[in-house]
Amino acid sequence: MKTKIYILIAILLVGIGAYRQFGTSSVSAADQARCEQLVRDEYGSDAENANTMLANCNDPGMIAMMDARASGAGAEQAASSIAAANQTDLFSMMINYALIGAGIGALMVAFAPRKKRA
Repeated sequence: MKTKIYILIAILLVGIGAYRQFGTSSVSAADQARCEQLVRDEYGSDAENANTMLANCNDPGMIAMMDARASGAGAEQAASSIAAANQTDLFSMMINYALIGAGIGALMVAFAPRKKRA
């Protein structure tokens, strides 16, 4: 009975962690659309560079960089906003991987050899 509970917990934890990490984007649709529009405005004549940049508009650091470029922010302010965006993304990734790790740990406990009581 305990094995089934641990397996259920493992499936839930790994599923939630994997969904948060790989199934969803950490940026909103509005932020991504704004980034894409800024890239098109900036690199409209150079399709190759525009396509390369558009592929990265789902990254918080890229969005922060394009926002900084559009607002005419200085290098230090741009670097600060990019670092803050990446730090938030890193913390979210750590939580997701912790959930996956806890699920793997629960799975290991479920199949760990048990000592028989005498």
